[in-house]
Amino acid sequence: MSESSPRWHQSRTVQLTIGLLVTAGCLAWAFYEMCREDPPAVVLRQIGSAFASANYLTLIPMLIALAIFYWLKTWRWQMLLRPLGHFSVPSLFGPVMIGFAFNNLLPAHLGEFVRVFVASRDQKLPMPAVLSSVVLERVFDVLAILAFLGLGLSFVPGMDPDVQNQAITVAIVAAAGVLSVVAFVLWTGPFVRLTERILELMPFVPDRLRDKLTGMLESGAAGLSAIKNVRLLLGIVATSLIQWALNGLLVYLSLRAFGIEISPLVACIVLGVVAFGVTVPSSPGYFGVIQLCFLMVLKLFTDDTREVFAASIYYHMAQYIPVTLIGLYYFNKSGLSVREVEREAEHEEETLEELGHAALEHAHESEDREAVPQDDR
Repeated sequence: MSESSPRWHQSRTVQLTIGLLVTAGCLAWAFYEMCREDPPAVVLRQIGSAFASANYLTLIPMLIALAIFYWLKTWRWQMLLRPLGHFSVPSLFGPVMIGFAFNNLLPAHLGEFVRVFVASRDQKLPMPAVLSSVVLERVFDVLAILAFLGLGLSFVPGMDPDVQNQAITVAIVAAAGVLSVVAFVLWTGPFVRLTERILELMPFVPDRLRDKLTGMLESGAAGLSAIKNVRLLLGIVATSLIQWALNGLLVYLSLRAFGIEISPLVACIVLGVVAFGVTVPSSPGYFGVIQLCFLMVLKLFTDDTREVFAASIYYHMAQYIPVTLIGLYYFNKSGLSVREVEREAEHEEETLEELGHAALEHAHESEDREAVPQDDR
């Protein structure tokens, strides 16, 4: 075991602790919203009644939609990886499901790294290039989510202007991130050269680390080059929109199962808020965050907060349970161990820590140099 292992495990413990606190805070907030008029015992009883009277036949179309969602996600990833080679959807389906299963079980979205590690090992691909394809995947997810969120906010009547303004702010920030990635893809050479010049102006960055960072950019660009192919780009955009339309359908069916009649446009808003909400550090599986997002949006459209809370759990578990079980099945077949994944995570953390320590040392040196003239005076 490397010397950094204890630090890595301590970091993971801190992340998990913070996540659990966020989850507890979200659940407490959600119950506060529901207990404004009734005591907690009454609220819990009403939630139980909502589950007892729910229409569980909706689970059939939900599971079908979920299966199509992950098949499309794998197909899209295949298109994103096309510049690196031709891979079958079945060969990539396992890593996708493993990644999402680990997102449900480990803190800090570690599942994304697990997916990259498994795919790069199975397909014998460089990890930076595979990782860059996942980054680009997130870019298209953001674009699709913003499209549905904007659709809901634009056409749902009576929407609070403050809510619309906040959503526009988030959209601007997300769009800026998207444009940065696109700039990297379209002008990879100048982008890498600019990065090299900036790093050369930072004497506290070791040469070995500087070469590694620029090498990662150059290697990662190969995984992002799919965006330059018009045919692949259209396929990626289409599958992204269909995926998130299916996820919106899951929201809609979950609410209908508990007797909540809403417009599909409202489901689009819930989808967007939940998608951005789960990016907040929380416990593995995003418990509490999803429930609070459902409540905060739907309290604008209905007073049935108990049914909304129950529907959010139904929506959550209809995905969490099958995805986790299928992902663990594929992980068991892969022959990997959690320790192998941890070792790779330790290696990446060492690189980041090296950069962080170098930056800190440089900052202290700068402070010392500034202090000398002041002492002389």
